[in-house]
Amino acid sequence: MIDSVQQTLCITGTDHLEIGASLAAIAAHLVQEVRELRERGEFPERASVQIDIGPQERLLDILITGLSPENDPDRRETVAALCAVFELASHANVIDITGAIAPLFTNRILAVDEQGVPYAGLIGAGLGDIHPGEVTCRQVSP
Repeated sequence: MIDSVQQTLCITGTDHLEIGASLAAIAAHLVQEVRELRERGEFPERASVQIDIGPQERLLDILITGLSPENDPDRRETVAALCAVFELASHANVIDITGAIAPLFTNRILAVDEQGVPYAGLIGAGLGDIHPGEVTCRQVSP
């Protein structure tokens, strides 16, 4: 539900303009983007990505599986996967830089081992260019 719309300074990616605010559509888009990165050799081959929409409806719960402290002891592949997924998700988010309006969504990206135990993670809203006065951030009820 949109409570209000106001002009402000936002961090946003171009994917937001194409995908919109549906977290289900954003999740499907991220899976496709990871697939394309892997095909180009730009995503760890052993890593897989699973995305769920959190119970708060403004949380993308992202698991990276297939890597572990045992098969990635220096965490290079793990960090590469975490950062790649975070960057891709940032392209679909809208973040008011003042913090007065909540981001469209927050990412909780966890790398989990074979038993499903998290061993590395990245939590946040996004990174990207700031668009002054060109982007409308929407306040969404929790």
